Amino acid sequence: MSKNDKSTTQTQDPFAGLLRIGFVLGQPLIEIFYGIRKDTITYFPAITWGLAFDFIVLSELDQKFFRYLKIGFLYPTNPITYTVYCFGGVFFGFWLWGLVQTMRRMSAIQRLTEVFLESGLKSPMGKLPNFIFDRPVDEFVRRLRLTNAFLPKAKFEEAKDKLEAALQVYIDEISENRISGTIDLLYSHYEISKQVQYSEVSGVSHEQFFVGQTRARQVIGSLIETPHLLIGGQTGGGKSTFLRQLITTLYLKNRDYRFSLIDMKGGLEFQLFENRERVRVLSNASDAKDTLARLALILEQRFKVLKHCQCKDLEAYSELPKEKKKLPADVPEEVLPLTRHIIVIDEAAELFLAGSKTKSAEVQEMVRHVIRIAAQGRAVGIHLMIATQKPDVNAINGQIKANLTGVLSFPMATLGASMSILGSGRAKELPSIAGRAVWKAGLDTNEVQTPYMSPEEAKTLLDKVSPQKNGEA
Repeated sequence: MSKNDKSTTQTQDPFAGLLRIGFVLGQPLIEIFYGIRKDTITYFPAITWGLAFDFIVLSELDQKFFRYLKIGFLYPTNPITYTVYCFGGVFFGFWLWGLVQTMRRMSAIQRLTEVFLESGLKSPMGKLPNFIFDRPVDEFVRRLRLTNAFLPKAKFEEAKDKLEAALQVYIDEISENRISGTIDLLYSHYEISKQVQYSEVSGVSHEQFFVGQTRARQVIGSLIETPHLLIGGQTGGGKSTFLRQLITTLYLKNRDYRFSLIDMKGGLEFQLFENRERVRVLSNASDAKDTLARLALILEQRFKVLKHCQCKDLEAYSELPKEKKKLPADVPEEVLPLTRHIIVIDEAAELFLAGSKTKSAEVQEMVRHVIRIAAQGRAVGIHLMIATQKPDVNAINGQIKANLTGVLSFPMATLGASMSILGSGRAKELPSIAGRAVWKAGLDTNEVQTPYMSPEEAKTLLDKVSPQKNGEA
């Protein structure tokens, strides 16, 4: 090594040392800042330490301790150093918490390069994703932001299982920002809750419904953004419980919504809603066909009303002054009011497959009506929610499925069934926990624990608004 090289090394080493010291002291402060901002700090032990330190200083036990160790000369006597000593002692619990979070983060950074290589996250040019930050979202969840290394989001989703195993975390959500070229991983060291009670649900307003709880947040759907739903899963997975709370929520939150509930298994799943105002429960193919035909006609009439009023959808129409809401000459007054209508079909295969319960001609007619409602119903406020154990093309027409914008899949028995409903194998990989599902809306996919609502709870809530009657609803 040359003289100049030695000289350069000597001048750089102290500077590098100062940087390391600054990082060790400063990074915990950054963690504390985000901990306070996100309310993730464990305040009790930190404050307890501060109070204990106050007691030690006031009783002069700290001075005795210094003398006992024969380092009394180190005890601060200057007013400035004593102030720093007291301040640092009181807040040492917070700084220690920040230090632990920093050590966790540094440990994760050291593992990332190895993990990316093991997971196949390497661009054709040999680039690996780079760490940007790792910050708390709430008490249990953190957000890890990385450069995407010119890799698509799908590549990170393919590597999700390997990333979870290598980092020993649970990844809730993977999102991307194409403009900045970054990928966000929402992760936790804790599992998703195995049960969410409906009574714990909050923040659901009109036209919204509660999908489920991730580790990070409550997932809330909207009929505006996801007007039609496909709900899949095996028997006992949670489909019926989810439909129960979904219908109950929409019914209670919106006193003008109407419901057509189609159940070809004798109406057993929907008997809780039978004979209530604004609800019709249909349990045979003939009634289902007539209802779907009537709703297809209503859809056509509503389009005429919207066009006549120069409105693009039901939301725009509802904002019009009353004097501007006029009917065209060829539309009867019975079409009013233009309220949302929810069509729920439980076990679609029973309705859409010809057999002992449904004739081929009836199936074809119903499929035509449902295709049209799925394609055009959003604008006029007619919504489809279809549940099935078999989400393949034989049970649900491809044109219908393409327009079911929200998908909730409970565990699927085979990879093919999972691929059919989600386009991935995630439903096959779900743990066998009642109510556990995968929610897919647009480009976002989240594992959720759907809320549990017992039949007794639903009946109590519904009876307060609309008691069941002894006659046809």
